[in-house]
Amino acid sequence: MRVLPLLPLFALLSLPVDAHALTQPSGVVIPTQPGCDSGKPTGLLATFACVCTTPGVCNIGDVCPSTTSCDDGKKSTCESTMFHVWNDNTCIPSKFSGLDPVAEASTTPETFRPTCALTFSIVTRAKALFQDTFGWYNVTGSKPDPSDLHPMFGCTDGAGKTVVLDLAKEPGYKGGDIGFFLLTPESHTGDKKCAGGDCCPSTARLAKGEGYVYYSERKYNPDAAGASSYIHLLTYASKLSKTKFYFAWEDLFSGGDNGFTDLVTSVDGVQCSGGGVRCDTGKKGACAFGVTQCSAGAVSCTPVFTAKTETCDGVDEDCNGLVDDGAVCPTAGDICHDGKCVPPCGRGEFKCGPGTTCDKTSGLCVDPTCVDVKCGAGEICRAGKCGAPCGGVICPKGQTCISDACVDLCAGVKCGVGQVCRDGICFSGCSSCSGVSCESGTKCDPVKDDCVDPSCTTPCPSGTYCKAGKCVDACEGAACPPGQTCTAGKCLKPGEVADTGVTLDGAAGDASTGSDAGPDASGNKLNGEDLPDGQACSCSLPGGSTSSSLGAVALGAFAFGALRRRRPRK
Repeated sequence: MRVLPLLPLFALLSLPVDAHALTQPSGVVIPTQPGCDSGKPTGLLATFACVCTTPGVCNIGDVCPSTTSCDDGKKSTCESTMFHVWNDNTCIPSKFSGLDPVAEASTTPETFRPTCALTFSIVTRAKALFQDTFGWYNVTGSKPDPSDLHPMFGCTDGAGKTVVLDLAKEPGYKGGDIGFFLLTPESHTGDKKCAGGDCCPSTARLAKGEGYVYYSERKYNPDAAGASSYIHLLTYASKLSKTKFYFAWEDLFSGGDNGFTDLVTSVDGVQCSGGGVRCDTGKKGACAFGVTQCSAGAVSCTPVFTAKTETCDGVDEDCNGLVDDGAVCPTAGDICHDGKCVPPCGRGEFKCGPGTTCDKTSGLCVDPTCVDVKCGAGEICRAGKCGAPCGGVICPKGQTCISDACVDLCAGVKCGVGQVCRDGICFSGCSSCSGVSCESGTKCDPVKDDCVDPSCTTPCPSGTYCKAGKCVDACEGAACPPGQTCTAGKCLKPGEVADTGVTLDGAAGDASTGSDAGPDASGNKLNGEDLPDGQACSCSLPGGSTSSSLGAVALGAFAFGALRRRRPRK
């Protein structure tokens, strides 16, 4: 609740209003226009003009001394800049650039995905009766219990106060998305005063029915009324940091002055929910794979890869819809098959495995009924007929179907220190600020630097995985490719051993281990660090390196294997 000084009418400046600006149920455009106090502009625009990379300065220009000389207001790099033109209001500049508090005001996103240690800051606290507090809670799909409200500031903390919180080490963090709240001491009597005369709110008082709490998830607000609900929070994406959001609050039950400067806070180290996950760009090959980026509450798909010269690695790198077309192997006579350069079968000591025979035309070991059968691009021969691979196949947990074979895309991939493998690609671990995000229900294990399900107290044995506190067989619900059975979490062909997957009789053009992830014969290996700069989620931390840009991507379900072809077991 902010107390405004009495001002003459000309002290309020009417800046241009965006046609899509947010309004309260009464029709009032929010936030309200800048005001003037003691010869200085007030309001959200002036607040953002003072959020700069250089502390203690504001990008607010001085009054123009003449018609040909005006201060541009640029004293540092700030969220916004306000500047005068000749003969405008001497207190409130009529021009501005940068973050627009009206046009860019949003009530979304409502939930957020933490990417690293969070930095909570108070940008400004108005001259107010209420000493509001701000904090976070776990998003669970239900209204947060008072015990799950985690205040980050005391009621007397002022502008400039900063607190850093590492959620990975926070016992109260359940993993997954978080929301934010404002806690007020307002009495429920409707007199807009502090309950019991105490203007410092607390979760303990809230549990006793004193004060109100307003959430980033609006539906839980105490004065929520569907489409007619009063807006208490405006959210802004920072222009200075890709993982920073501002939260501008109105703290009175059912409405205040609509300035949204009762308490303005920021949180750095989050991205909007829905950002940083895989998506389809609509392009072909590798160029089809993207990650979602969030900007001003909207989510869009940004390509991860750009087209480049084709190599024998199972990836359609030139993005023409054909895998390894024109790829040349370094050893003369070798064949590029399923992303690997292999010698042709029937030559020297190389023989085909059980149930397969050498197709001398292709130089590959195939089903006897598939000899001399030529299939179209993207098809495989099965029982003498061409068709799409992996039809009806459901691979065991942690594996992906490639060319009618279920493979672990990370088997054989050796990532660097502090990195983890996600579907064949190495990314920074979850304990890194730019690392992979842990999905709901999992938490970051700082020792493994990877996401784990904390419901299992002991590690699950090979071939199983943790689910709801129990070690579940990875074969549960699996439907292996034709002729294969699921054993110990793997789809195996006749002659393969469950513990290693090694065939009893290796063959040319055949997988000896059933998993070829990692470098191929030419030394190629797809790694998050090999990707072009600027092709990752814009919600990730800035820094320019591809490694840190891609680290914020939550790739637990990133089906990169759909275009990285490992050789199937024969």
